[in-house]
Amino acid sequence: MKSVLQISHRLSCLTVMLAAMGGGACDRPSSRPGEGLPSSTAVEPAADDNPDGEMSHQETLAWIQQHRAWRRVRKTKPIWARAVSADEVGKEFQTADRAIESAREGYWLSVGVADEPWFQDRAKIDAKYTPGKVESKQFSFDDASREYQVFHPKPDVMNWGAQILVPTRKGFNIHPSYDPSLSLFSPSGGYVVKPDVDDPYTDDPDHVWLVQQPLFESTYEFVE
Repeated sequence: MKSVLQISHRLSCLTVMLAAMGGGACDRPSSRPGEGLPSSTAVEPAADDNPDGEMSHQETLAWIQQHRAWRRVRKTKPIWARAVSADEVGKEFQTADRAIESAREGYWLSVGVADEPWFQDRAKIDAKYTPGKVESKQFSFDDASREYQVFHPKPDVMNWGAQILVPTRKGFNIHPSYDPSLSLFSPSGGYVVKPDVDDPYTDDPDHVWLVQQPLFESTYEFVE
């Protein structure tokens, strides 16, 4: 009996020694993810590993690159626009992107088909739109009826658009290139838009703006 116990004890010691040397056949995997693996095989958390969270600006742009989501689009619906009046300078307007913008001197107040306001200079309007008739209109943010000019999108003006569909996130944020200090929010399904460049994947990734899903789908069309 004693010799059996001694042999058993020696076998146990040999097993422990082999395991310590890393050569044992019964090596157990590490209890911590990535432990014992080369650093190049460590798995980084995916962008949607934070359920119910909001994707940041950088996460959103990375998602577009990863999914090759850019598609060429063209705007099809008109806008209404007028110069900001002197009494409106500094007045705050609520945009469709969960942001507050202040009216600035020299800018034009632009309004889309969903009655959403934003500001741009007249040169940008003329570059993308053809002027039409003048109409008297009063939107919800106007204190009285005002004269707006209708502008129709030029058919040869293109953009790139990418729909952001991440069901595990509440939505995403974008810092628009026209004012990077703003953080604009859209629920999942909204669109990131950028100018028409040769290759949207090599262009400045931050040259983008945000268009909410209902507005995009009622004013843009995809170009094959």
